[in-house]
Amino acid sequence: MCGIAGVYGPNALRLALLITLGQLGRGTQGAGLAWVETNKIRILKEPTHPLAFARKHYHKLSPRVRVAISHNRQPSRGGVCYNNTHPFLACDRSFALIHNGSCVFDKAVVSDVRRRHRVLGETDSEIILHMLEDLYHEYDDMRLAMEELLETDFSGAILVITRGGEIYGTRKGWAPLHYARAGDHVYLASEAEAIKNVVEDRLEVKGLKSRQIIRVRGGSVEVYGEGEEEVVTRIYTGSYYYVPRRYSSPYYPWYYDWGEDVEI
Repeated sequence: MCGIAGVYGPNALRLALLITLGQLGRGTQGAGLAWVETNKIRILKEPTHPLAFARKHYHKLSPRVRVAISHNRQPSRGGVCYNNTHPFLACDRSFALIHNGSCVFDKAVVSDVRRRHRVLGETDSEIILHMLEDLYHEYDDMRLAMEELLETDFSGAILVITRGGEIYGTRKGWAPLHYARAGDHVYLASEAEAIKNVVEDRLEVKGLKSRQIIRVRGGSVEVYGEGEEEVVTRIYTGSYYYVPRRYSSPYYPWYYDWGEDVEI
């Protein structure tokens, strides 16, 4: 599980990082930013706690940047190191990507991506980057590329920032993605509360449905697709208790005390 965030509008870099600090429960093993400046994508990332990252870099971030994405990492695949830290940059530097989720791709797909691209790390997220890059080159349209990506074994939620200053996002499966508009700003984040924490005005935060695509361009927001009905996941709250070995199986010294079920 990771946290993803994006902002379009004045002071986007700092606001994106503040949203990330509002969803630390989603990851503390890495932090990174991507933004557009002078028609180039810039990336700043470190395999460190987001608070340490913010203390080191926040005051240096330019308030003139108007489009940015931010990520905090909790590893599911690949160790804690620079090459596994988000964001990831396409080979042609046309866009950068951040991802929340975990994917299992066919080995042949991964081998093909690694053969044709310069893959630096061990994450499935970097494989998604290059799969999307191939589709983007084929269609020359990021929305169409994302539609095709949704037909693969991709899962989770992604945000993409393009060299042209657009933000695209989509999700498939359980990983959440929320968005809101407030004045000159558009905010995106894994958690709705993380957006509300940085916006003083009362605003409506909407959730993107699975398989929908969002595009933020010039302050306008467009959502494509009807999406899928959300599946309610039922979990059980309770506690684990240790049972002395003489009273239990030698292989199962723990049991779970089932509590009331709740919906998420």
